[in-house]
Amino acid sequence: MTATTATPLIDRLRKQIDLQQGEKLYAVIDAARDIKLLIEARTRFGEAVKSLFQGEAAASMADFAPYLVRFGPADEFLDVWAEHWGNSAGILLISQADPTAILKHLRSIFIVQDEQGQEYFFRFYDPRVLRTFLLTCAPGERAEFFGPLRVALYEAEEPANILKSLKAE
Repeated sequence: MTATTATPLIDRLRKQIDLQQGEKLYAVIDAARDIKLLIEARTRFGEAVKSLFQGEAAASMADFAPYLVRFGPADEFLDVWAEHWGNSAGILLISQADPTAILKHLRSIFIVQDEQGQEYFFRFYDPRVLRTFLLTCAPGERAEFFGPLRVALYEAEEPANILKSLKAE
């Protein structure tokens, strides 16, 4: 998406964000889908950009990992985000929780097990995955997924559209 086509998207994103008192805006960036967006986040926010991977995996998967970053809705990074919209590069999240609590929660839902106990990475931060997953959730599963999050914003199948999912729907 070019800067010219991103402008109306930025306006629509800002309207959808609508932070309530005490809430913060977060992004989960999928480096495997858009390394340039991660580089931009690291340039702007440095060490505040945190991998969902921990330990040795964080280093070995650095170029492919999902990353959490907090920023404000008026921050220029939202403009950058809009320019990368359509790449399935991640999701936006809204919560009152601090970054440490959000990171802890996201790490807790990042690894899932199948019926045989085999562990897998759950790519919830990929809008294509999240769209399908949320449609299949029972209310308890939805509440568990959202945890301290109130809102998730992500690309629709038609990237010109914004999907907004609430914890309590």
